[in-house]
Amino acid sequence: MRKLILSAALILLLINSHAQDKSPVKFGKISAEDFKTSVYSIDSNAAAVVIADIGNSSITGNSKGWFSIEFRHFKRIHILKKSSYELADVEIPLYTNGSSEEELQGLKAYTYNLENGKVVETKLEKSGVFQDKLSKNRLVKKFTFPAIKEGSIIEYEYTIHSDFITNLQPWEFQGAYPML
Repeated sequence: MRKLILSAALILLLINSHAQDKSPVKFGKISAEDFKTSVYSIDSNAAAVVIADIGNSSITGNSKGWFSIEFRHFKRIHILKKSSYELADVEIPLYTNGSSEEELQGLKAYTYNLENGKVVETKLEKSGVFQDKLSKNRLVKKFTFPAIKEGSIIEYEYTIHSDFITNLQPWEFQGAYPML
């Protein structure tokens, strides 16, 4: 079994895709122009639109003489109506086996609002991130974006470092809100 996992890991290391590296959406690059769209052609009745949802998993060597998975996630959402405020509540699931657990690293989350023609950013403070234990093997990190209102743009990014090489992160290609 260990040889099978090692072979799969080596194959994944050899496969190198950079399709997502060419995204025109970069973390923290928000301008007043980004707030001008209040109705998107993808769905003119949408309460929110997911502007970008980019994920990347990579297998890396670790200090324990084996492999780890690093999952990077970036998401940007334009909140258009109050009915989509639940998107400001984010939960990041993590796995634990009792002696070891996945680590959430590099979490950054900002709310952007347009005030008097200028972009005002509000940073999520570390004290605003909470952890709940859901079960023996499941934890969840939770946070709520500050300063949410109609028209806000929210974005976050983080990395999950996992020594559980068979525990890939789930991915949704569609959701309740339209995705660009």
